[in-house]
Amino acid sequence: MKKILLFASLVLAMISGVSCKNAKEDEGLRVGLQMYSLRYDLEKDFEGTLKKVRDLGYTAVEFYNEYYGRTPAEVRRLCDDLGIKIFSNHVPFAVMVSDIDQVIKDSKVLGVEYIAFPYMENESRPGVDPVKFKETVAKIGEAGAKVRKAGIGMLYHNHDFEFAALPDGTIGHDYIFSSTKPSDVQVELDVCWADFAGFNVPDLVKKYAGRIPVLHMKDYYLEGKLSSDPYALIGIAKEESGEGETGKFEFRPLGDGVMDLKAILDIAKDCGVKWLCVEQDNPTSIAKDAFEGPARSAGYLKKAGLL
Repeated sequence: MKKILLFASLVLAMISGVSCKNAKEDEGLRVGLQMYSLRYDLEKDFEGTLKKVRDLGYTAVEFYNEYYGRTPAEVRRLCDDLGIKIFSNHVPFAVMVSDIDQVIKDSKVLGVEYIAFPYMENESRPGVDPVKFKETVAKIGEAGAKVRKAGIGMLYHNHDFEFAALPDGTIGHDYIFSSTKPSDVQVELDVCWADFAGFNVPDLVKKYAGRIPVLHMKDYYLEGKLSSDPYALIGIAKEESGEGETGKFEFRPLGDGVMDLKAILDIAKDCGVKWLCVEQDNPTSIAKDAFEGPARSAGYLKKAGLL
């Protein structure tokens, strides 16, 4: 009888161990590139830029709702011909709330799995206007419900300012996901900005396990302190490497900065992450062109056996 009970307990342990970890290992983390990294090249040579992206080893991309005169159908045909999957698209808040039906229609043409809310304007941020921030989050939830009913997932992509506290002490990023339904709004965690904001990224990935299908993967270099303003987006707002009061900030390819990327990748495999989306908002100061960063990041992921 004891042997039978022991055998049964071992079987139960084996079954309980077949969690998201084993499922993830079987499926594999998929890799894409956020095309905002190459926005100026896309504007000059849309087709040629996508071909170069494919040649770097990226067979999936995330767009940012800008096709430089092309229709979603034309973009879809081009990507299909190149063997590139459009897995996600960043769509500005104003576009989502003004005509969500058209956004959904275009998204179906593109064939995306996700529509991502990419950026919150200054006046709606938790550290600036908490009331407007909550109103904006409510509208994101409403849009997410419509997107879900259409069979597409809605993501929220963070920067650093979401990690500011509301007057009651709640972190803005926490409020976004505690006040919306997991089925309506999922997490696209930008690991660089979360780390820059002072938060432990592996802990955040664990916290949102099962609700975090996409990680935005990018690295950065930080020297000294940038500014007394904790909500300033140094580097993005200026469209260049940021020079702060006593320090320097620069986006870097994966593995070339301060991020503990291995720890993030290790935990991602256990927490239901499906996609790693490489992004480098601006090239490093010594890069020969905008392709150098995505190329080096691809090399890092290839060495890790992920691309």
